[in-house]
Amino acid sequence: MPRGGPTFEQGERASARAARSALGVELLALALPVSGGQAITWRVDAVASVVVLGVLGTGAAYVLNYRLIADVGPTAASVVTYLLPVVAVALGAVFLAETPTAAMVGGTVLVLAGVLLTQRAGSPRRS
Repeated sequence: MPRGGPTFEQGERASARAARSALGVELLALALPVSGGQAITWRVDAVASVVVLGVLGTGAAYVLNYRLIADVGPTAASVVTYLLPVVAVALGAVFLAETPTAAMVGGTVLVLAGVLLTQRAGSPRRS
């Protein structure tokens, strides 16, 4: 990518990909009622759950992720995604009384070692 950001051609390709994805969703929505599946029952609690998940789970996460990228740079911000399984294992152990397996502990050690390597003092920083 050029130093000044994406070129017009790259942006045009990205918008074409987005348009194809949107078209695919629309075609799926048209095919769903006639595909022989079950009738859709719209429940208020289910629709509200999807809306809350979309706004908080996706919308707020994107805002926080882009803020993190702006504050600490893309390398440090990408580390957050590697920590998600570690947090999931810890929350499962604490709140669901799940017993971590040897593979989970080994994976946690590998992830934390990777985080340590990417965040060490000698790593290149964003200017």
